[in-house]
Amino acid sequence: MHLAPRGQPDTLTAHFEFPNRTFAGPAVISVDEVNLGKQLSRLHLTLWQGGLMSKPPWVDQSASRRTVLAYTTHADLRNFTGISLPTGYEGREAAALPTLPDFEALKASGRDGSWEEPKIPESSPWPRASWTCGYASPAGEPITKDTLAYVVDSFPYNMHTFLAAPELRQLLLSQPDPDGETKEKKAQRAEVKERDEQRAGLWFPTVVMNLEAKTALPVEGVEWLAVRVTSKQIKDGKFDMEVIVRDVEGEMVALSHHVAMIVSLERNTKKRGSSKASL
Repeated sequence: MHLAPRGQPDTLTAHFEFPNRTFAGPAVISVDEVNLGKQLSRLHLTLWQGGLMSKPPWVDQSASRRTVLAYTTHADLRNFTGISLPTGYEGREAAALPTLPDFEALKASGRDGSWEEPKIPESSPWPRASWTCGYASPAGEPITKDTLAYVVDSFPYNMHTFLAAPELRQLLLSQPDPDGETKEKKAQRAEVKERDEQRAGLWFPTVVMNLEAKTALPVEGVEWLAVRVTSKQIKDGKFDMEVIVRDVEGEMVALSHHVAMIVSLERNTKKRGSSKASL
């Protein structure tokens, strides 16, 4: 919106830092024009919450918190011109779409035989953001360029089971064999089950997130996107994620990389203390 008058309505890249936890409620975004160019422009954005004012300057820097910091690069992706070349990545398995689901069946029942919409336990105190987006069926409104950052930072409740090593996932999903399992295997299964049961009390906050748009989404938005998420290491309460987003035709829409943590959900839900600004 800020750069639309300059003919640069699309976000090409975005880097987000999360110095404080956000909450559902009013916010103010301040915009600093770092560099305004003919093809690319750069902004420094700060999202403020708490201690907001009803008139300019809108933010009380002694009381408000910086909850998100971002550097963004903007352009008009529909009018980008230049050389195009195929890459070796395009021929790899990771570049291919999975088997497309029966979208109508997913919308009707949440499953189609191959795909299934993950459910959050009703008793879970999980933050409301996790209930907003459907990960197998749509969220009820088109996905547009304005919500792309939300898409790459939103994941199914049971995401941890997909990021785990295949042998651990198999232990988690398979039924125990009382007669055919060694003591070591039983102990390993019990440990994996315990970790999975702890999920309801865990929060996976994003520390840093980078986003690169590869293709401009239609102005009216799309109903479905294919999101592939991989992690190279989950260790000591922190992990990385690589996110690849494609449309239903297989064209790459966006790339994203995250650094995230695994902490107690109480860190998100406990009462906030002093509202003094901090980084």
